[in-house]
Amino acid sequence: MRSLQVCGAGRAGDGTNTNISMLGQVLKDLGAWTFIWREEVYSNIQTRDTAFGLRAADAPVYGPDDQFDILEAFDQGAFLDWTGEGRVPPLARLRKGGVVLYDTSPRLEYPNTGHEVRPEQVEGELRARDARLFGLPMGRMAKEQFGNYIVRGTIALGALAQMLGLPEEAFVRRFARIFGEGSDLFRLNLEAFRAGLEHARAEGWELPDLRLPLSALDGDERQLLLGNEAVALGAIVAGCRFYAGYPITPASEVLEYMAEKLPSLGGVVVQADSEMAAAHHVIGGSLTGARSMTATSGPGFSLMQEAISAAGMTETPVVIVVSQRGGPATGLPTKVGQEDLNETVFGGHGDFARIVLAPTEPEDAFYMMEKAFNLADRYQCPVFVIYDQMFAQSTYTTPPLDPARFVIDRGKVVAGPVNGHNGHYRRYALTEDGISPRAFPGTPGIHTIYANTNEHTEEGYITEEMVVRKAMVEKRVVKRMALIQRDPDLPPPRLHGPADAPIGFIAYGSTYGPVLEAVERLAAAGQRAKFLALRTIWPFPAREVRRFVERCRVVYVVEYSATAQLKGLVQREATGPMPRKLRSVLRYDGRPMTPGYILQSL
Repeated sequence: MRSLQVCGAGRAGDGTNTNISMLGQVLKDLGAWTFIWREEVYSNIQTRDTAFGLRAADAPVYGPDDQFDILEAFDQGAFLDWTGEGRVPPLARLRKGGVVLYDTSPRLEYPNTGHEVRPEQVEGELRARDARLFGLPMGRMAKEQFGNYIVRGTIALGALAQMLGLPEEAFVRRFARIFGEGSDLFRLNLEAFRAGLEHARAEGWELPDLRLPLSALDGDERQLLLGNEAVALGAIVAGCRFYAGYPITPASEVLEYMAEKLPSLGGVVVQADSEMAAAHHVIGGSLTGARSMTATSGPGFSLMQEAISAAGMTETPVVIVVSQRGGPATGLPTKVGQEDLNETVFGGHGDFARIVLAPTEPEDAFYMMEKAFNLADRYQCPVFVIYDQMFAQSTYTTPPLDPARFVIDRGKVVAGPVNGHNGHYRRYALTEDGISPRAFPGTPGIHTIYANTNEHTEEGYITEEMVVRKAMVEKRVVKRMALIQRDPDLPPPRLHGPADAPIGFIAYGSTYGPVLEAVERLAAAGQRAKFLALRTIWPFPAREVRRFVERCRVVYVVEYSATAQLKGLVQREATGPMPRKLRSVLRYDGRPMTPGYILQSL
């Protein structure tokens, strides 16, 4: 695989996100597979260092590489840890022979910069990396030619287009699509782009060694999707028509996407006053018969625990998206973590059935949402879809998605009168398989439906009778989990690499891409390795994991956690301690996992 990796680094408000996103969109239009991520974003509005990464390749990519080929420096923070906080500036990840495109404009000529870009302050490091420097007066050009500092990133984009040999018309089409052809913003950005392009052309700037073979790539109907967007889109296609949520990073894009799309399809979106309220809203929505979902992260998920137990006790199907970030408490709102796995698998008080699914990439997430809603309805229990900030807020090139593949299964739903004790409908009827027939308000012949969070009889009346209690627990938990464990709709693990390879990796979530590449690099170095990517976390795929581990000499469990939560689950459910064979690759500094980081940890 041949790839190009670019980093745009400046301060929040400098346009680095727009610059990198636009470049990624154009490369996708030209046929490349792209991956765009937040290399460094703080949870404030402006003035702090930000960096966005883009990786483009001639084959699918699902994560960042270890080094950048090109660094766009909009601020001195691209070169130095000027705050002394111990942050790793993007320059530290520039490969040997890499390119630096930097702004030569004087300090404070544009308002959002506190540091003039001065490569001479890091001359030794630049020389050690054999960096190729290209100085472009972005700020001065933006001010003098356009009277608007906001186009600095677009000027840099024009220079990159010349250096990488990208066709101007591809950018024109993308500008027209985003800004509207002929609009003032379209003309402003097009002129700024051409100014950067002409400057680079006049200087003779070219980078033939970094150009992707775009003419050989197949530009089809691929689309760029955030992980969160893929989840929301899949939920809509799966029939979700009620969504309640509270804004929280890194899950807010799910709420935003649903708010934009769902009302036009006859659905309802509620921005609740808290995560606790949102979780109870979706229980209410589901009780009326609407497929219902919410999404949250760390602190919000903690607030939902009471409602999650209520869904378990009332046997109400809900889908809850858990987009993890660094914790505990407020933690790192804009950075990656996988620290809520145990809370997702074991959270909520009391024993009740649950299912936990984990997508590997957006295409997988889109189709997994069909399974999530079908399983929730089939077993009348909460289903969690768990991933992390790196997946949630990264943009992936995704193949065409096919909604026709979705098959809706609402489970045991009754359409007419059901005779019960004294002629009453028995919402919690004891059945052989543990699943009670479910009715919605308005079902002909059924006048009253009880949903009771106390222990209850088959009709839903409060009871403390021990015989009934025992039967209800066995119905809710024992019988139901036995059925769930055998369900063919549970997404199986993905196995990559030769089955008899002695080195094994186990992971879930956004670590999928980096681990996959680590396995490929080991193979290229003559070391046979394989990777088991978990897609169902609960019920835990103990048999598959046990068989995988037994056939390995050593197994590395890769995760964003200091306490090795996934490895602990593997040991508890599948293998036992096995301290010599089972080892951890952990990262908990909030930074993205890379193939090199994994290999250095072995």
